[in-house]
Amino acid sequence: CNCNGHAYDCYYDPEVDRHKASRSREDKFEGGGVCIDCQHHTTGINCERCIPGYYRSPDHPIDSPYICYRCNCESDFTDGTCEDLTGRCYCKPNYTGQHCDTCAEGYLNFPHCY
Repeated sequence: CNCNGHAYDCYYDPEVDRHKASRSREDKFEGGGVCIDCQHHTTGINCERCIPGYYRSPDHPIDSPYICYRCNCESDFTDGTCEDLTGRCYCKPNYTGQHCDTCAEGYLNFPHCY
C-alpha cells in the first residue's frame, strides 16, 4: 500500500481495485490497497487528503507529517472548514473573505450583513 507515510497498515478492497482508486508506490492507480488509521490529520484511501477542519499545505510534500494545517476558521461566520491548499474559510451565506470577516457583495453592516 501507498499511505504516503501517514499509516502503517492497510487492507485489500476488491471494489477499490475494480475502480482503480488506489495509488501505488509507482504512482499508478492500480491495486486495491486501503490505508488504515491515517495519521497527521490525513484521510482517504492513500491518506492523501486532510480531515475536515484541516487543509493541505502546498509548502510540504505529501509524505510530510506537517502536510495538514488546522483551518483558522473559528468565527461565527464560517462553518469551521476551509479550502484545500489555500486555507480560505468556507463562509456562511452573506459573508466572504479569507476568514469570513467581510460582508459579501450586496450585503452591508458587518457583522450583521443584511
